[in-house]
Amino acid sequence: MIIIKTTTDSHKAMKKIANELLNNKLAACVNMIPRMRSKYVMDGRITESREVILLVKTSKKLEEKVYKTIKELHNYEIPEISTIQTSNVDKDYENWLKDFVQE
Repeated sequence: MIIIKTTTDSHKAMKKIANELLNNKLAACVNMIPRMRSKYVMDGRITESREVILLVKTSKKLEEKVYKTIKELHNYEIPEISTIQTSNVDKDYENWLKDFVQE
């Protein structure tokens, strides 16, 4: 299992991404953590915005497809998409994930 992380300031984009990944069995679960504040440099100035973090639970085999889907549906020109490697996952949870995702 891997966890792919992205953020967005659009609830519409968040829902589209989560639903697309789940409907196409590219992820078994997507956590949506609201009301995060982000500060970043854009166009040479510090910007602050409210964002939602999406944590996508999937398999390593589907990583490229998940990245592609996020990029296609994301509202940012350059979205942050990163993979968090897991070192230990409960076997029952991992089996549930493997049974659901389409590898």
